[in-house]
Amino acid sequence: MVAARTRLEIATENLANVSTEGFRRITARGFLTALGVTIDRETARQRRGAIHAGPQTVALPHISNGVDAISEMIDVLAAERSFESAQKAVTAIDLSRQKAAEAARVG
Repeated sequence: MVAARTRLEIATENLANVSTEGFRRITARGFLTALGVTIDRETARQRRGAIHAGPQTVALPHISNGVDAISEMIDVLAAERSFESAQKAVTAIDLSRQKAAEAARVG
């Protein structure tokens, strides 16, 4: 849920700043560690009229910040769905624990 929330925050920040001059698109990279999921934020770097964000390079004829409103909106929707799925899983686990506790009291 933390990863989905962070992804949602980054996508909405990018979307909110789609026409802000000087803003650089933020990308999220998730890593699975022994303590759980870790999210790193990276700001795209601009070089010679292109935005470099990891292995991909996107040529930018008019947009100086590298934010594509349509792809950011899709990312917002995907992050919302991911968060809702995680929330449903937690609710199902809670219900299972409640049923187990009730069964232990009866028996």
